[in-house]
Amino acid sequence: MKTLLLAAIISMVAASAVAMSTYNTRGMTCAQVQSALKRDGIAQLHYASPRNPGIPLYDAFVASSRDCRSSNMSKPAYVTARDTKKCQVRQCVRKARR
Repeated sequence: MKTLLLAAIISMVAASAVAMSTYNTRGMTCAQVQSALKRDGIAQLHYASPRNPGIPLYDAFVASSRDCRSSNMSKPAYVTARDTKKCQVRQCVRKARR
């Protein structure tokens, strides 16, 4: 019984350590989206396709390269927001090999 309880506690702690905030950018201004990323470091953003607003898209975005894994770097990306179709954010991508 103690082992089962300990396993449950460990799994809850591990799950909260990898929790990522999720935001729907359709209801946020670009400044709010950028502020959320700056505050959280990394977040999943749900946004409308710039070509077809009826198609929902989502992906993970970061505040800076520090929030990417060591084998990655951040590059500019764009999501739609309530006040613009091109809100600049950053997304992790694999570093180019030399």
